[in-house]
Amino acid sequence: MAQINFYNLRQESEGDRALFACRLTEKALSLGHRVCLFAGSEARAREVDSLLWSFSPTSFIPHDMLLGDRPSAERVCIAAETLPKGCDDVVINLSSDALAEFDHIARVNEIIIQEPSALEQARARFRHYQQAGTRPEMIKL
Repeated sequence: MAQINFYNLRQESEGDRALFACRLTEKALSLGHRVCLFAGSEARAREVDSLLWSFSPTSFIPHDMLLGDRPSAERVCIAAETLPKGCDDVVINLSSDALAEFDHIARVNEIIIQEPSALEQARARFRHYQQAGTRPEMIKL
């Protein structure tokens, strides 16, 4: 069963959410994990792609952007609309919906911002994972 973590940020913007996703990716990568950032749309995938190259003035995260379901050769990938084959270690969900199928994934990370509609979407994702039989962990930052 997947471990589900909800990171509860104090910030309100999608930009802060994306920036935290980059930092979380960097941390997971340093611990030896393979990371898939699930964007939910091609537009958001392109934003995350740009941010992974520029979020830190001293480093960048090599990655692959996937618009289909082909597997990635990189340890970090960005999936636009479908999770590609082989995404089974760490998935950072940046879409507004919960992952429909996540049993094959070791860890799913969700990031919450304090914007009213984003909070409602996060609550729905939390309930989805609970109803699927997991015990999501809430991490306040």
